[in-house]
Amino acid sequence: MISINPRIRAMSIILAVGVLSSFCASKNYLTVNYQLPNESVEPQGTRVALRVKDTREDPEIVTPSAKKALKNFAEYFVLFVVQENKENRPVGAFSLSSMVREIFKHRLENAGVRIVEEEIGVPIVEIVLQEFKLDLPNRNWIIQMKYQANLIKQGRVVGGEKITGSAERLRAISGKNAEIVIGELVSDVVNRLNLNEFLKLNQIQ
Repeated sequence: MISINPRIRAMSIILAVGVLSSFCASKNYLTVNYQLPNESVEPQGTRVALRVKDTREDPEIVTPSAKKALKNFAEYFVLFVVQENKENRPVGAFSLSSMVREIFKHRLENAGVRIVEEEIGVPIVEIVLQEFKLDLPNRNWIIQMKYQANLIKQGRVVGGEKITGSAERLRAISGKNAEIVIGELVSDVVNRLNLNEFLKLNQIQ
């Protein structure tokens, strides 16, 4: 058997503890990468106001098991917007509802829609957030999201669509996979809304 110098052994143990500590260190935020789709709406320059309502029955973003794993998470998100053949754009730090609004703002503007203030005669895209929950029941991160998209014109809902989705990914020590699975699900459920069909452009001009 090869003998290991006690000093080297001690230094190795200290180094290993340091590495594990860095992996286990928990941030007070989660990074979300939102992937923009390649799309456009016709005609270009359509104007809408954007409104986000949070109607979740359970206001907690994470379950007790997920909260235990994330430790210092303060229910804030750092948002990056990802676009094909372009560098990831850091947008800022947001609460859940403000992040959802920012994501839809980027999606609409990227498709050629102008976001304006609410005023008479301007249709409203209303996003009603109904569920957003991150769970860690066993060894997998599980995220669920549900929202209702409404198109409001002259105070009346003229179009709507409910979209729900879930995603799952194996847990990693650093919690990085929690961020990956959130980004994947948010990109999927937000981009699943068909803007051309939803906006019904012939009705809102």
